Amino acid sequence: MKTKLAYWLHTAALAVLASGPAVADIDGASARLTNSPMHADHTPDGSIRRIRNSIVTAYWSGYAVNASAPYTSASGTFQIPSVTYDGLANTIEYVSQWVGIGGYGDSTLIQLGAMEWVGSSGGPSYVVWYELYPAGAVQVPRSVNPGDIITASLQCTAACSPGSVQTWQLNLTDQTAGWSWTQNFQYQSSMGSAEWITEAPGWPTLPLANYGQVTFDPVDANGLNPNLSLSANGVIMQDPYGETSNPSAPVNGDVFSTCWGAGSPTPCTAGSFTIPPPDTTASLSANPKTISSGQSSTLSWSSTNATSCAGSGFSASGTSGSAVVHPTVTTSYSVTCTGNGGSASALATVTMSSPTTCHAKKCR
Repeated sequence: MKTKLAYWLHTAALAVLASGPAVADIDGASARLTNSPMHADHTPDGSIRRIRNSIVTAYWSGYAVNASAPYTSASGTFQIPSVTYDGLANTIEYVSQWVGIGGYGDSTLIQLGAMEWVGSSGGPSYVVWYELYPAGAVQVPRSVNPGDIITASLQCTAACSPGSVQTWQLNLTDQTAGWSWTQNFQYQSSMGSAEWITEAPGWPTLPLANYGQVTFDPVDANGLNPNLSLSANGVIMQDPYGETSNPSAPVNGDVFSTCWGAGSPTPCTAGSFTIPPPDTTASLSANPKTISSGQSSTLSWSSTNATSCAGSGFSASGTSGSAVVHPTVTTSYSVTCTGNGGSASALATVTMSSPTTCHAKKCR
């Protein structure tokens, strides 16, 4: 995400951290490598160089390929990380994961993915977006959370040659939340490369949030395994704030991770998705809800993804069931159910009706 308006991105994140949902446009959210591997010895600002036959930049990490151009499609599946504030730059910190075509050695880039940011006193925030460089990135109106497994894909569907204005279909699918977003665009891409990137967005480069580890599993280009090689295709990030992002060696040519680090790159081994357990839920109802003196009510409880439930004010055994209660005054009961996804509680109240009194045949 090489931003034209990094200040806008920074202030937008400040607003989100202060007040809630992200705004609809993340302006200028694109970065591109302006040097190919063959010309990556040095640039005037020192943002990209070659170390141990790998490319090192101030903003990209992951893998970029250009040997099988033109590229008409690319996709990658990754898990949105939970980000934390590392404080190395004493400001808001960001990280993005995306899949793209073009931009590796040229000035075109079409990309889509997720972005996260966090500050010392607010956040974190999580969004998904797409961008057709040099236009700014646009937030996709879908909610995402850490742990969500996202598939990002882009495919040329018409006029698929570098000299034409192509039609591109962009798709984001949240396998965890169960939603999918698709949109078509007109864009003239070089079609010269495909990328799967973890990035510190912005230009100048914004500080990289501590994302721990992000795994891409799998990735493909032109519908095939790209047969990635760390020495030939790997990209390492070392930002100006002392934060790093280091790609692992690929597994089977199409699975890899990137790992956050401070100072020097953290040794990284390809991981796997960590699927969070489903949330535990609980419900409790009373029938009837209102009784008179001497009457009873039946409490019924149920749960999902629970291993045990406990009642307060009554005895509950098992993850669902019923119990008869005989309150003498209006009484609130609760049930708490616990499972691998945490605990959940529910409340039900049995109301005691006022007694009816009669005076000279007038009852109240």
